[in-house]
Amino acid sequence: MKTISNFTRRLSLAISVAACAVIMVLPVSAFALSSRTAAATTPTKTSPFCSELPTKVANLTGQVTGVVSKVTAAWAQQDQKMAAEFQKVDQNVSTDRGQADSKRQTEFTKLQAKATTDPQKQAVQTYQTSVQAAVSTRRTAFDAARSTYRTNVQSVVTTRRSTIDGQMQTFKTAVNGAVSTAEASCAATPSEGPAIRTKLQASLKTARESFVSDRKNDDKVASQQKQYAATRDAAFKTASQAFQASTASARQTLQQAFGKTTI
Repeated sequence: MKTISNFTRRLSLAISVAACAVIMVLPVSAFALSSRTAAATTPTKTSPFCSELPTKVANLTGQVTGVVSKVTAAWAQQDQKMAAEFQKVDQNVSTDRGQADSKRQTEFTKLQAKATTDPQKQAVQTYQTSVQAAVSTRRTAFDAARSTYRTNVQSVVTTRRSTIDGQMQTFKTAVNGAVSTAEASCAATPSEGPAIRTKLQASLKTARESFVSDRKNDDKVASQQKQYAATRDAAFKTASQAFQASTASARQTLQQAFGKTTI
């Protein structure tokens, strides 16, 4: 989850930088000088800002597209990492369970060897059935808790990504609108570069600030993940306690059949 959280913070910064790029076409003084010169000679002369606007808009579009591509790539990497982590857990669980089954079967074999009477043999069989049932119940509970945790985490990640994507689209729409207005203004009054630039700068600033503000209000994946992990761990604990109680009761019944406190 850290990858997503860290990358979205970098996303906000990258977009802020990209948004600033289009408003830094030329120094303000250059626009002012061009305007004064144009007023003294040819009022319809195209200002440097309007002349350079198409190139700068293309650069801005490329920067924003590049940021979005990086976000998409980061999400794909995060999915791969998450899947690998889940797979590793499953492999460890499978290995541990195989070892536990082998150890448990060895115990059952030893108990069967100690049973010399029919009641004792029946007690061993009953004990074995009870323990296996308890093991199965605990594993089912663990698997369910683990599955629920994963589903919840994946759901919150998907929801947050959808939110971020919406914020990106809103930002891009605002930027496109501001740029279109500037382009239309340059087409109508190409000599008014400084004024058009000022208006564009204000629009891009508003778009950028709105995006950053929306990002601050996003739900945090990490905090929700901790809650889901706590719920999963509580289920693990409950299942383990039930398992211990069941096996302890089965062991006590077995000891009574053998007339011993330890077997």
